[in-house]
Amino acid sequence: MAAGGVAAVTDVQRMRALVEEVDHVFVEFPDVNGISRSKQLRADRFLEAFEDGFPVNLLVLVQTPRNDVPKGSGLGEEIDYGDGRLRPRPATARRLPWRDDAARVLCDVEYDGEPVAAAPRTVLKRVLAGYDGDVEFTVGSELEFYLLAEADGGYEPVTDHKHELVSWATEEVAPFYDDLAAWSDEYGVGVTSLMHEHGAGQLEVLFEYDGPLAGADAAFDFRRLVKRTARHHDLWATFMAKPFGGREGSGYHLHVGGRVDGENAFGADGELSTFGRRFVGGLLEHADALAAIGTPNLNAFKRYAPGSFAPYTASWGHDNRLTAIRIPSGTTRIENRIPSADANPYLVIAATLAAGLHGVEAGIEPDEPVEGDPTGRRPELPRSPTAALAALEADDELVDRLGEPAVRAYAAAKRAELEAFRDVVTDWERTQYVRTL
Repeated sequence: MAAGGVAAVTDVQRMRALVEEVDHVFVEFPDVNGISRSKQLRADRFLEAFEDGFPVNLLVLVQTPRNDVPKGSGLGEEIDYGDGRLRPRPATARRLPWRDDAARVLCDVEYDGEPVAAAPRTVLKRVLAGYDGDVEFTVGSELEFYLLAEADGGYEPVTDHKHELVSWATEEVAPFYDDLAAWSDEYGVGVTSLMHEHGAGQLEVLFEYDGPLAGADAAFDFRRLVKRTARHHDLWATFMAKPFGGREGSGYHLHVGGRVDGENAFGADGELSTFGRRFVGGLLEHADALAAIGTPNLNAFKRYAPGSFAPYTASWGHDNRLTAIRIPSGTTRIENRIPSADANPYLVIAATLAAGLHGVEAGIEPDEPVEGDPTGRRPELPRSPTAALAALEADDELVDRLGEPAVRAYAAAKRAELEAFRDVVTDWERTQYVRTL
């Protein structure tokens, strides 16, 4: 009984009450790309069957964004293309604020009664379960995106030039942001602010810090919320890392904090503790593998550029936005700047914690922090998906912490994307070669 003798309302009771108010329920889960996948059920059917779960083709976990099927993922011919089950997590039940008749519940994925090791929520849970220390971690996700309008068979940004923090340009997108902020409360994302970023039509919306799993759920929900709000205004929101050549890329800056008995585990007054230094050491030790997780496709590697705010080297510094790992001013914390905005938040958070914790446990000390541009003074990050994936698969420590089935499935999915691209001939190639060769 709760205080005062009133029985506490359980997550299942809250979910039931919510579902009884709607007609449809989406049982939703992230695939390895971080894309929302779901089945839509009648509300009464969901209530009848949610305790047993719902069948799902496990191949959808590893298909490419355009649904090409990879080979060697462990979830195809290896299991005779069998079904798994979606297990709804009642605490995640939310009404869809852009609809008046539907809700959704996030699901974990099982096969033969066991969690599917390649499912992104399971990967993060594995990393968290493997840590037996006293630090209570928090994460904050900063995700940049472009807001686009359709034009002449393509897309153009909704603002016309670089307008970083320019007031009138921010107000140009006020109708979009008004709905986003209003809907975010009902969706449980906790949006706090909007900023016009450096690129034309590029925005950043911040939301609250939370624990690692709740924070990953919030980042996953945030991307879905942003894209649905944009469509409500006949616009397209994209977290694609580099939608335009010659313009700014969109990053995913992951802030990691931690406390022990109320004290900051990472340090104080901008100075890192031993725990904090070694956490940074682990991130640098595994930077190439982190690039594979955080830079999930060929386009995203176009974001990396020397001398830019997108990292080019495995480096760290105090309040230095040219480094891959930054120690921001204010509350001492770690910022991983390697990922692009289209990376899977569950895998980014899992890999960041896994790498940092290995640094702590193994006593890995980082080199000296960098002032200014680290290009030429620190090792370069991988320049291609092929190199990054090879680094991830060769990183025995990170493979063990994330789970070999998860790394195998992720790498298979990403290589299927590369295979699909190899069959595409671009306008650039025709411009370069039709008349010259």
